[in-house]
Amino acid sequence: MQTIKKDIIIVGAGLLGSSVAMHLSKQGTRSIAVVDLDLEGVFSSSEVNAGGVRATWNNPVNAEVSKVSIQYYSQFKEEVGFRQKGYFWMFSKEAWSQAQAALKANPNLRDLEIEYLYPPDITRRFPFIDKTQDLGGATFSPQDGVMNPNLLKLHYRKIAKQNGVEFLDRIWVHHVQSKKEIELETWCWPENLSHEELKKILSEKTTTGAETLCLKTQVLINCSGAWARRFAKCMNVECPSQPLRRQMSLFECKDVDLTPYGMFVDPTGVYFHSEANMILAGYATPDEKPGYNFEYEGEEFFEKNIWPALYERSTKFENLKHVTGWAGLYEVSPDKSAMIGKVPGFENVFEAHSFSGRGAMQSYGAGLGLSELILQGQYKTIDLSSLNGSRFITGKLLSEGLLI
Repeated sequence: MQTIKKDIIIVGAGLLGSSVAMHLSKQGTRSIAVVDLDLEGVFSSSEVNAGGVRATWNNPVNAEVSKVSIQYYSQFKEEVGFRQKGYFWMFSKEAWSQAQAALKANPNLRDLEIEYLYPPDITRRFPFIDKTQDLGGATFSPQDGVMNPNLLKLHYRKIAKQNGVEFLDRIWVHHVQSKKEIELETWCWPENLSHEELKKILSEKTTTGAETLCLKTQVLINCSGAWARRFAKCMNVECPSQPLRRQMSLFECKDVDLTPYGMFVDPTGVYFHSEANMILAGYATPDEKPGYNFEYEGEEFFEKNIWPALYERSTKFENLKHVTGWAGLYEVSPDKSAMIGKVPGFENVFEAHSFSGRGAMQSYGAGLGLSELILQGQYKTIDLSSLNGSRFITGKLLSEGLLI
């Protein structure tokens, strides 16, 4: 059986794994490998992300890690497809007062020039939003926007590879022995796996056609996203997060041009933004059951969950044409915030996952913070200690209300 040795091995090559690899390679000279079954990201949460980027969060640590990330993305706007055209978040009459108070109380948002708009201001700013009778108000955060998550991932990988990081494809870790040196038992497949074969492995853990490979390392990092719970079990660790399907629809609307704008969020939870010459919209169905479900429900999902909310927001949305859509997975923690830091019970095993849909917008800051913890023994730039997974054992959960 072939054996590969590296100083650091990262399991999961999505946005988080790629960001951590980039930061580690920039800060140190150790040998690093990133392993993934789906390196291209066909079924990765990074690939099917809606691309929203915002620092407007209620919890200070979520705002800070997003803010640091946005500052970085704004330096590479064209390379990562960052359209810094704002986030427009609408609130019902019942929620408006509390929403304002929570945002104004967050010290990490004071320099972001957030505007607080009332219904007449909303229609003046966005004329197509002409049904505002149920709205109490809205916020507009001009430094936020939307981004291409795949381009950002490739940006991280480009820098990491320049610094000597290896990205290894078609590898699934199924057992971890943590001694003085960590050993990972894996299955590996040929690169020519079809998408259906790949989906079957990710969903059902089949080993058909696999060969064995041994990985050895001094430091292990779990960045396996929607599969973080499964990977944790390889180390006999219980992860409280769950994979949840999220669906997004692409549709045409000849009467509305959203290209000058960023992201819109309706009080119903439906969010939408321009996507090329069409509009992308998504919604988190509250009755979604945990599991590895990649199936998009098509026009039925659009007509049941997306179109009614848009119809009630604008007369311009009365004639829409569903085109296509897709489904992907979020890894959702019990308090809807990420798990970052040292894995409880281990000295040389770390994690960065369960971002509950905000991996794209927080990946840079999270990767920076975790790399500092690993190489320097403490957080330097951002204090991410409140995101440690031990909070689910001690009961010190985070509070976060701005969720979609």
